[in-house]
Amino acid sequence: MIWEVSISKYIAMGGWVMFPLIMLSFVLAFLIVERFLFFSGMAKDDITPDDVVEALGQTDCRRLEAGTGMHRLLLAEFLNARKVYNRLDKAIVDEVVRRTVPLFNRHMQSIGALTAAAPLLGLLGTVSGMVTTFNVMNVFGTGNAKAMSGGISEALITTQYGLVVAIIGLYVSMILVRRARTYETMVEEISIHIIRKFKL
Repeated sequence: MIWEVSISKYIAMGGWVMFPLIMLSFVLAFLIVERFLFFSGMAKDDITPDDVVEALGQTDCRRLEAGTGMHRLLLAEFLNARKVYNRLDKAIVDEVVRRTVPLFNRHMQSIGALTAAAPLLGLLGTVSGMVTTFNVMNVFGTGNAKAMSGGISEALITTQYGLVVAIIGLYVSMILVRRARTYETMVEEISIHIIRKFKL
């Protein structure tokens, strides 16, 4: 049974395609964990949108800048822009929004590409395994089931592993994209609120 096979034997049964598949899954896991940590930081120790607007009307608001929350990050960007340009107008607000929004979508394309590549690598393993099986059949015929099983297991294991990685990656990427869009909407709403509040 498959659950009685050790990890090392499972990888060996999958053939050479298992090694790029495993590397792909580790890179994908790293990027996913990084995004979850980033979004967790954006929701932690944050301030309210009203605090952002109120702070922009003050001269000293350093206590509100400290932290990792999304609104604190946005406030810091607005304050830095105000220091550089000595003013806050609509063009500067739009520039801050354009600079902030890409932070939420970082690595999303890489996660999507790796998720799409996983089943393709699994398919490559399937083809490689079937080629091995046919080569064995050419040499020994169909009577040597043990010799044929190596190619069949290579085909099935790589397909299985690639699909598992792709399904998990697809599900998690949907969650991350939804979170990114939520934060994008929040940034746009705050920018509109600031423009109306300060009549920019």
